[in-house]
Amino acid sequence: MDGGADPFERLKNLPARGHHAMLGIYKVTDGADWVELASPFSPDFFIDAERELVSSGPIVSLIDAAAGAAIIARTRQWRPMATLDLRVDYLRGAKAGRALHARATCYHLTSKVAFTRCDVHDGDPADPIAFATASFFFTADP
Repeated sequence: MDGGADPFERLKNLPARGHHAMLGIYKVTDGADWVELASPFSPDFFIDAERELVSSGPIVSLIDAAAGAAIIARTRQWRPMATLDLRVDYLRGAKAGRALHARATCYHLTSKVAFTRCDVHDGDPADPIAFATASFFFTADP
C-alpha cells in the first residue's frame, strides 16, 4: 500500500477498464464494509432479444465486482484475490431497459478468505432479482 493513500478511495477513482468498462459498471454508493455498483441496461445483455430475457452473465459479473469492492472497502487493502465460490439464487428475470444494481457486503474475514452477501435489483431494492453469496481466496499475504 502506498504510504497513507487509502486503497478503497483509490479504487473509487479509477476509470473503468476491461470487462467493467464493457458492462459500464459504476459506483452508486458505499459504506465501511459494503458497496453498491450498477450497470446501465444494454440490449447486448439479452440472451433472447425477442423475449427480452436478460442473460445471467452481466448479473454475475456485477455481483463479482461488487463483492470484490466490498472486500476492499472493509479491509482497506489491495490484496490479490480469486473468487472461490459464488452462488446466485434468482428470484425473477431482470426487466429490459433497467439498470442492474448489486449491493454487496463483506460480512466475515479470515486470514485467507473473505465472505460476502449481495442483493441484486433493477431499480427497486424491495423487488430483488437475485440474492448471492460469494467467498474469495486471498492469493498473497497482506
